Amino acid sequence: MTVYAWAIKVPGRKDVQHVTDLAELCDYLRVMDLTGVAPPEFVTLDAEVSDHGTYHHAEGSIDEWSLTWTKVDGETEVID
Repeated sequence: MTVYAWAIKVPGRKDVQHVTDLAELCDYLRVMDLTGVAPPEFVTLDAEVSDHGTYHHAEGSIDEWSLTWTKVDGETEVID
C-alpha cells in the first residue's frame, strides 16, 4: 500500500496532519467540507498520484485552504 504524509491547513482551524493512504485523505477532504472540493482529482496527474505537491484553494480569500502531501517510501503499515 502506498501512503502519504499530508497536511490540510485552513485559517482559523487546527491543522490536520496524518500519514495515510489516498482513500483516507479523500475521506478527510469530504468530511472537512471545504469550499471548492470536488473529488480530489487535483492531487493526481495522468491518473497517478504525484509523489509530492501542494494545492492552494482561493489563496488570500475567506475560503482559503491548502493541502500539502508527500509520498512515504517503502511498504508502510498504517497503524491507527
